[in-house]
Amino acid sequence: PDRLFDELFASLPSNRDRALVAFWVSTGARAAELLGVTSGSMDPGSQLVTVIRKGSRAVQPLPASPDAFVWLRLYQEETHGLVPSGGDDPVWWTLRRPFRPLSYHAARAMFTRAGASLGANWSLHDIRHCAAYRMARDPEMPLTDVILSFRVSRGCDLRRPVVDSVV
Repeated sequence: PDRLFDELFASLPSNRDRALVAFWVSTGARAAELLGVTSGSMDPGSQLVTVIRKGSRAVQPLPASPDAFVWLRLYQEETHGLVPSGGDDPVWWTLRRPFRPLSYHAARAMFTRAGASLGANWSLHDIRHCAAYRMARDPEMPLTDVILSFRVSRGCDLRRPVVDSVV
């Protein structure tokens, strides 16, 4: 529910974490797909982030929320001059020195800690479900676009009920 998501978002300790969660929930990208983006994959002007999809390895631009790009800009300003920022360099870095590209396991630990602070046991994959649920509820977004965004496999029934405990 939105109220719980807002509490989770407010509990995040850094602009990097807020940017990551904002991108995950607005794009529906898998955690690893977003963690693999480079600076050249971000297009704030078009509000697109280009990811390499799991499995097919297809390159796919995904629309992201304006808020995600605001949080990204705040994070980039904090790390300006501290981490490489060329077009082929990773976007996401650890917060402590020595700076290293942020790994899936570190991002998962960050998200697990944030959820645990609220007494929840949400996973990074739950954010993907949250994104799909929000997109499917949006009257401005056709269900076919949701299906294309998530590369829904044959046999998956999008009409089945969603549990309210999703982030």
